[in-house]
Amino acid sequence: MLSYTLKTRMDVLINLLIFSLPLGAIFRITPLPNVPIYPQDLIAGLVLLFVIFEFTVRKKKIMERKLLIMVLLFLIVGFISLVLNSKFLTPQAFLTSFAYSLRFAAYVSIIFAFQFLNQKFKESINNKLIAAGTIFTSLGFIQYFFYPSLRNLYYLGWDEHLYRLFSTFLDPNFAGAFLVLVILLLTENIIRNFKNRNNLIFFSFLWICTLIAILLTHSRSAFIMLVVGIITLLSLHRLFKVLGILVLVLFALLFIFSNRNIEGLNPLRIASVEARIDSANEAISIFSQNPVLGVGFNAYRYALTRYGFRTESGSAVSNADAGTDNSYLFVLATTGIIGFLIFLDFWVNIFKVIIRSFQSNFYEVVTVASIAGLLINTLFINSLFYPPIMAWIFILIGVTTLETREK
Repeated sequence: MLSYTLKTRMDVLINLLIFSLPLGAIFRITPLPNVPIYPQDLIAGLVLLFVIFEFTVRKKKIMERKLLIMVLLFLIVGFISLVLNSKFLTPQAFLTSFAYSLRFAAYVSIIFAFQFLNQKFKESINNKLIAAGTIFTSLGFIQYFFYPSLRNLYYLGWDEHLYRLFSTFLDPNFAGAFLVLVILLLTENIIRNFKNRNNLIFFSFLWICTLIAILLTHSRSAFIMLVVGIITLLSLHRLFKVLGILVLVLFALLFIFSNRNIEGLNPLRIASVEARIDSANEAISIFSQNPVLGVGFNAYRYALTRYGFRTESGSAVSNADAGTDNSYLFVLATTGIIGFLIFLDFWVNIFKVIIRSFQSNFYEVVTVASIAGLLINTLFINSLFYPPIMAWIFILIGVTTLETREK
């Protein structure tokens, strides 16, 4: 009876998590300075508690032990680094930094939560993710036409993003990355339903709407992620002729939707490139002075101030200073080379889990393509640690590991 109740509650939590994703940053709260909490953070936290209960109190067998070991090692290294750097932090800054470790642990726990869910629930994930993605896309179009700028929220640390689709994330780059995850899922549904006329029309319509939304973000990092993800997905299906045509169409649409007279809509703009180079140089500088264990996960905001890259007043209101634009440099700067190698091993082992009995099944293909695109996208924005994106990708990984265990 207890086992059934826990599974039912886990079903509810995963459902709530999926349908909280379209809320984005709209309903986030900030109980402590520089500690934004999203609705999905609270739900993921409950998932973490259930997983801990199952593994410790109920002594359930850990199916993906190597993945769990990598996660724990990464969190331990991040905490040790944070403790060693605590002399540079106030108690509040230490707690703020540690909160990011709790968030990461909560989202990663989603992977392990799926071993407590059944096959029937797994089959429903596809439709639920599509529904959540469609809601997010719809809200994006509403925002684009009725709220085309964040200029009035500039004082809260947001960029204005004039004439760009940013939906509820209030950032076109993260919104674009999320939309790419949605369109990759839709692409797989189109391929799998190619002979079902009604489903094909339905998924194709959603695909076109999502593609337009991605183009309206004018996010080059999202576009690169889209191209990489589509190439990976269609290559897994050996649809090379379709792939060549589609990539050409995507590049043509990129310039059709662009406007070279407006900086933010110009695909050849260099201002954001220079900003990313500056961000990367700052991270490299911080890493070079803390190469072994970094400055602590995640005390990056305070390291920027300590090394003179930001003023305390400027960093306090910024929504970007909690990390750098490149997730790999972010991990290097906050956990050093030791944490970085563990983090890489974590993702390598995820691929090993997926391909251990790879048969090009639905979730296997979607997950591999999504990860491939995301690992490239995160060179330009810190998408590997953005809550809604973490939730989506770890749900896909969780349902895929469940699928591989049942073969």
